Amino acid sequence: MGTHDEGEVSRRRFDVADAAPLLLDARGAVTSWTRRAEELLGYGAAEAVGRGLERLLTEADALRAPEVLERARREGGWAGLLWARREDGRAVPVMARITPAAEPGGVSRWLLLLSEVGEDAPGWNMSRSMLEQMLGGSPIGIAIVDTDLRFVWSNAALARFGGGPPRDRLGLRLADVQPGLDSEAIEAQMRRVLATGETVVGYEHLGHLRSAPHRETAHMMSFTRLDDDRGRPTGVYYTVVDITDRHRARQRLALLDRAGRRIGRTLDIVRTAQELADVTVPGFADAVTVDLLEPVLRGAEPTADGMPAEGVSLRRAGLRTAQWWGDAPDASPVDAGDLLSASAGGGGRLTGSPAVSYPLGSPPARCLVTGRPWRGERAEGPGEAWTRALPSAGGAASVLIVPVRARGAVLGVTTFLRRRGREPFGEDDLALAEDLVSRAAVCVDNARRYTRERAAALVLQRNLLPHRLPEQDAVEASACYRPADELTGLGGDWYDLIPLSAARVALVVGEVPGFGIDAAAAMGRVRTAVRTLAALDLPPEEVLAHLDDLVARMAAEEDPASDGPDGAQAVGAGCLYVVYDPVGGRCVMAAAGHPAPAVVLPDGSVTFVELPQGPPLGAGGMPFEAAEVILPEGSVLALHTDGLLAKGTEGTGGASVAGGTWEATHAGEGGGAGEGEGAGRTADAEKAGHAGEATGAERAADAEGAETATGTGDARGAEHAGKAGEAGKAEMPGEAREATEAAQAVDAEGAETATDAGEAGDVGEAEKVGSMGRTASTPAGERERLRRALEHRAASLDLRCQAVIDALVPDRPYDDVALLMARTRRLPPDRVAEWELPADPAAVAEARRTANRRLAEWGLEELSFTTELVVSELVTNAIRYAAGPIRLRLIRERALTCEVFDGAATAPHPRHPRATDEGGRGLLLVSQLSRRWGTRFLPEGKVIWSEQPLTDPGV
Repeated sequence: MGTHDEGEVSRRRFDVADAAPLLLDARGAVTSWTRRAEELLGYGAAEAVGRGLERLLTEADALRAPEVLERARREGGWAGLLWARREDGRAVPVMARITPAAEPGGVSRWLLLLSEVGEDAPGWNMSRSMLEQMLGGSPIGIAIVDTDLRFVWSNAALARFGGGPPRDRLGLRLADVQPGLDSEAIEAQMRRVLATGETVVGYEHLGHLRSAPHRETAHMMSFTRLDDDRGRPTGVYYTVVDITDRHRARQRLALLDRAGRRIGRTLDIVRTAQELADVTVPGFADAVTVDLLEPVLRGAEPTADGMPAEGVSLRRAGLRTAQWWGDAPDASPVDAGDLLSASAGGGGRLTGSPAVSYPLGSPPARCLVTGRPWRGERAEGPGEAWTRALPSAGGAASVLIVPVRARGAVLGVTTFLRRRGREPFGEDDLALAEDLVSRAAVCVDNARRYTRERAAALVLQRNLLPHRLPEQDAVEASACYRPADELTGLGGDWYDLIPLSAARVALVVGEVPGFGIDAAAAMGRVRTAVRTLAALDLPPEEVLAHLDDLVARMAAEEDPASDGPDGAQAVGAGCLYVVYDPVGGRCVMAAAGHPAPAVVLPDGSVTFVELPQGPPLGAGGMPFEAAEVILPEGSVLALHTDGLLAKGTEGTGGASVAGGTWEATHAGEGGGAGEGEGAGRTADAEKAGHAGEATGAERAADAEGAETATGTGDARGAEHAGKAGEAGKAEMPGEAREATEAAQAVDAEGAETATDAGEAGDVGEAEKVGSMGRTASTPAGERERLRRALEHRAASLDLRCQAVIDALVPDRPYDDVALLMARTRRLPPDRVAEWELPADPAAVAEARRTANRRLAEWGLEELSFTTELVVSELVTNAIRYAAGPIRLRLIRERALTCEVFDGAATAPHPRHPRATDEGGRGLLLVSQLSRRWGTRFLPEGKVIWSEQPLTDPGV
């Protein structure tokens, strides 16, 4: 070894813990041997003791042994590198340090310390000074604890976390040094490492350090077990890195992500404001209020102009407080505390949208006017009256007010509060709050714009829907409409009840595809067309056929570049058109892409009409087919749109829906059969109870050749509807019904029902009408849901209609829903009179006399003169221009209806005769004497009818 090497090695600090000690006498012979020396060189004590130093070294260094001992005597010690020879002959580089070991009596000995310095030597791959510089000067906090988890060493960097310098930590536990941390969790990790020897890397921990007691900090810690030479644990070595900035950045990103997912899920302004408050508590703030301008809640344009001198008035749309907000020792009662309700989580939530006022010049008012945020250290102080509008907990430590701005307009202000003991809001918090509020502001403004559009569409639709159902005697009716939720938008569902001639009534339910104002406008056009076609007294299938042509024509004529509501919006619309005749209980219906109605029989059982389904309106395809049923008095028809049975969440009740989300309309007096009234069904009727679910082919076999005829005591006639195989009549289980002198005949191949309006009698036999053709039924599961809802009774039809909506439809349905329920009535036989007349001009006088006698019986003598003229003109026209049988019928309902039937298929047309014309004034005279008149075509002829109002309200 050279002098340079010896000097370098001698300057190294020697670690005794890694050295093998042995004693040499004055001559350099080994006098004492240790176990560590045996491990290093491999010699046993018996072999080593007595050997000279040169015999433990390689040949090259053995020659230097006397020189080394001489230098040690002269200089008082020596240090350098030597090559020792192990017992197996292998050379080992060692660092040797020789120092004198004086004993009493003048005996001189030498203490030789050997430490291996090879590449595999523990602890000496780098110098001790470098190791100490690396550990002591590291910016990472490093500490060593013993098996009792008490500090035995730490570096200076750890002192930056609080707890004092390294010497003050010695012998202490972590809980003694950092009481604000969860020391139990950290020490649990240490014990785990001590027990298993597995290193823990990247353990993250949150807490409050002594160096920053009001600031939550995050740390990343790693733990490694330290073992002695025998592998026994001696302690734990751990490192600490401050990752607070990284943790907060992650928290901000997570908060923004939650805000993006949770804010603006609906188009409800108040709910969006509450979502902003819910997202930010308790992670970002301890209490949050969201106050909006009142016009914003109405959907109007925001404006703060014309603020009164006493301040600005806002509406509190969102409020959330943390569970611990009111638990502070110096907490004061929350102002307007009755507006808070305890939630399951313990926090406060808003139960309404109360008014809040801020004085002019207060921070919220300034933010509202300037559009700039405000940050303060305290929310309360002398003269701070504006804080009374905020939830109070003995004074918040920090306040942050951010204006709610969207598209250049200020919609309101959001106030964030942090309690005492928490770090005040900083610049980073202000930037985050502005980002959160700006995102919510766009959602609030979208909801405001939608609220305005939806309100306009709702007003339009409600004006297009019936304000009240017309009064008539055919049915007792009630209707409910529930709009879709804010996210989906208003739909195009509608319902209608249209009085027809001869005391009949048309029940209509339909829906136009799409949402919004376009759908509402298209619905209005279709509904108007239906009412116009209904005034023509066409059969249901013909009404739908004309309506289908009209929708297709509107779509074809519309400009494709037009942005307004157009005819194409109505393409694909559905419609159910039902005509009910209270004289015989006959009900004829047809559908265009719409669910068939359900029927609640007088005994409470529910069945469904197997109705042939036609294509949606405007789609083209197969012709529409009608179905015919005879309904017992007191039956309830339930016509509904498909939203009633839409898949999704079912309603659980919600009878009172905010904002008028449902409307009930009632028409007719409480007459007719009650909910539980009606004759019991016979055994035959019980068998037919579920016949409505059979296939069309099964119906065809029972219904083949069925005809329905209606007669009177004075003259019999049949109003023939055609064979069931051609008309597509649907079978319906019968009830005990009123019959006339004509008996009811039923055979295996067909059924013919004759009804006389003279005297009524209970026959007690079910009436059947078969059906043929295509049928489309509601899925069994949805049909069963509707059945259960309809089976529940209620005190009135209005309540029953509402109960069905509440049972099947959520408060905020995805699709709007219309439900029209009608309880059937029968006109008493004494209110209908019918006579068959011969085709003889002399029969005109007899017809006038017969009609006058019946009017006298009804107490309507004041109508005799006009009725004579109407009867005379209509019968004369029938005899003069028509062929076949002639019948005269009078119906006394809310009006007096006069009908004349003949076998001709030509329609009469009123003329405007000149003064010199001898004829042509008959129908003109009828039109002047009647409130309304018209022509109704039947398969076997036509009926000309005239309607006169009853002058006596008591009749």
